[in-house]
Amino acid sequence: MTVKELIQAEIDKIPEEELNNLYQWIKEFTDKINHVKKGIISSPEKHLSNSYPYHDLDYLAGTWSEEDEIEFLLNTKQFNEIDQKLWL
Repeated sequence: MTVKELIQAEIDKIPEEELNNLYQWIKEFTDKINHVKKGIISSPEKHLSNSYPYHDLDYLAGTWSEEDEIEFLLNTKQFNEIDQKLWL
């Protein structure tokens, strides 16, 4: 016998009333799970406006001048240097 046939044989041993109760329980459980899933899926949309403010910095993109870039690179140049005293 295959596993599927063994399972079917065991199910056939269960009284009809108990099977009906089991099917009813499965249906109720599935309905509850689907209801919860719908709530979870829709909840981010509901709470998006109530959550923390959106801090978008896109307006700053591309606003550095050439002088700003040079100043930044000069000020951060030391981060690219290896301190030999620390690694000996």
